[in-house]
Amino acid sequence: MASSSATVVDLGAGRSRRFARVATLASGFDLGLTIHVIQGSRPGPTVGVSAMIHGDELDGLLIARELVRTLDPSTLEGSVWVLGVANPLAMEGVSRNTPIDMLDMNRLFPGVADGWLSEQQAHVIAQEFIDHVEVLIDIHCGGTFPWVDYCYVVNDEGLSRAFLPALLYRPASPYPGTTATYADEHGVRCTVVEIGGGYHDQPLHVANGVRGVLNQLRYAGVLDGPVERRPGQVLMRDLKVMRPRQGGICVPRATLAPGQVLPRGTELADIVSPYTFDTLETLTAPYEENIVVLCRNAVTRIHPGDYGFMIANGATATRYED
Repeated sequence: MASSSATVVDLGAGRSRRFARVATLASGFDLGLTIHVIQGSRPGPTVGVSAMIHGDELDGLLIARELVRTLDPSTLEGSVWVLGVANPLAMEGVSRNTPIDMLDMNRLFPGVADGWLSEQQAHVIAQEFIDHVEVLIDIHCGGTFPWVDYCYVVNDEGLSRAFLPALLYRPASPYPGTTATYADEHGVRCTVVEIGGGYHDQPLHVANGVRGVLNQLRYAGVLDGPVERRPGQVLMRDLKVMRPRQGGICVPRATLAPGQVLPRGTELADIVSPYTFDTLETLTAPYEENIVVLCRNAVTRIHPGDYGFMIANGATATRYED
C-alpha cells in the first residue's frame, strides 16, 4: 500500500476517518478530503468509492452516506474506502467546476502538486485515495438539471455490469485526465457510474445505487454472497452529447427516460428565448435508432454548450443475453 501523510482518526469497531490535507485557503481555512475507511474483520481487497468530483452531482454523496452508515465491518473481507466529497468547494458552490479556478477536476488527473487548485486536489486524490485501492467505483450523476442512468466499461466489464444498470457504455477512447484513466494506467480495476440527477426520484436512485455498489462489492470479493445478474443489459459504443448552440430555457417536447428508444428525427426539446419567447433552436435525435441516455424532463435554464441530452446509436449497440 502507498505511503500516506493523511491524519487518521480511529473511530473503533473497524472504522476510521482519514483527512488528507490539500491546501490553506485565502480565508485561512484548511481544504482537505475526508475519507471513511471500513476495515473488514478478514483480509481481502481494498475497494474505493468516490463521489462529487463534480459538485452539482449530489446523488453520489447520498449513496456514499448510506454505504458508510450501513456497511458492517464484521461482514467484510478487506476494506472499503469512501470519499464522499472529492471536490468540497465545488460541492459548496453547487458547481461542476472548482469555483476558485473554474476547472473541471475530472480532466486533470494525476494532478500537479504545485499547479492550479483543482490540479492540487487531483494530486491528493491520486496519492491519498486511488493509490491505496485495488478497485475503484467513481459515482457521478446528471447534475442539477439532467437525469442519467448508465455505467462506463473501463477495464473490468463484470464490475460495470455488477452495478446492474440497463445501459453500459464503452467509448472508443476515454476522456483523458479522469479518475478512471489514472486508475486504469495504474492497474486499478475501475468503473464510472452515472446515476440520477435533476432531483428526479432521488430516494429511488440512491436505493438503486446502494444496491448496485453492494453487488459490486460481492463481485470484488469484499462481501460474501452471490453476485446478481441483470440479463438484457445494452452495451453502447457510439454516444452523442446534444449541446445547444443557443442559450435560454430548455422546453422538453416529452417526458423521457434512460433506455427509451426513439426514431430518427424525434424532437427532444426547444431552446426558447426568455425575452422574445421565440424558439431559437430545436434539439433532434440524430440516429436512425436512438437510445436515450441523459435527458431533461423539466423546463430549465440552459447555456450554449450545456449537456442537453445524451443519445446513443442503437445500430451499433449490442445486448447481453445472459
